[in-house]
Amino acid sequence: MSAAWTAGTTRAQLLLGRRIGAEQARAVASSASLADGLNALVGSAYGERVGAADALSAAERHVTETLLWHLRILAGWLPAAGAVLVRTLAARFELENVDARLGALAGEGREPPPFVLGGLATAWPEIDRARTIEEVGAALESSAWRVRSGRSAAELALGLRVAWARRVWESVPAAADWVAGAGAVLVARELLVAGTRAHVAQLQRLPGIPADALEAGTLGELKAALPARAAWVLADVDDPSELWRAELEWWRRVERDSEVLRRSRAPRAVVLATVALLAVDAQRTARALVAAAYARTVGFAEVAGGAA
Repeated sequence: MSAAWTAGTTRAQLLLGRRIGAEQARAVASSASLADGLNALVGSAYGERVGAADALSAAERHVTETLLWHLRILAGWLPAAGAVLVRTLAARFELENVDARLGALAGEGREPPPFVLGGLATAWPEIDRARTIEEVGAALESSAWRVRSGRSAAELALGLRVAWARRVWESVPAAADWVAGAGAVLVARELLVAGTRAHVAQLQRLPGIPADALEAGTLGELKAALPARAAWVLADVDDPSELWRAELEWWRRVERDSEVLRRSRAPRAVVLATVALLAVDAQRTARALVAAAYARTVGFAEVAGGAA
């Protein structure tokens, strides 16, 4: 292992030590109010950004910004190949920036400040100059995202998700089952919740999802058509209204797999595990704050997922 990879994986272990973990997340979720939940984060890595007076939406944003900052630190300590890996996995932040721009241009409200991506940006500086939906589409098509179909905001948003899935699938083989599982949930939402087949042409580009799965009219038909590497995420879901259970199972699987990967001697596996586990901790923390905000009227297991 090169000195640069050694430095990066050492930094990865230090960053993992900044997680609050399931036990502290449970304490946050058990708080009597959002304010108490926020106070429970004082002294943690999230407490550096989360404020005691934050509204729930602001607190969730600050938790996400903490994750992004940690990924930027990690990428900065890695050699070029490692930074590319982190950039690929962290493309969700750029995707959310584009989502926000598309939402604002479509007239859905004021655009929030974009996430500050630094070296994790793929094409945001160019996309940021776009002032119409058509310009966003043109910028995406000529960028590394290679979003080829669609010019409406909805089509571009879906195209981004498909493009991200393909990027991870092609460059991070160890995450292939995660990508396929996420694709299965996306297909279920499009076909069975939104109830539309308007975007099947885009969904056909999802890796790990066979064409006959896109003909499903029921959840049972979809499960039967999916290969094992994608169907696992829907195993305990009996109705499309319960897809939130699939999302939590997705996070649980990512956490379990990543705990194994982090013990690998392969530096790329360690980096993948680190990015995934930091993301698990951030989503669990954000969901715990939701539970606190609703004064425990929702259960921690239902909003947080992962190992308790």
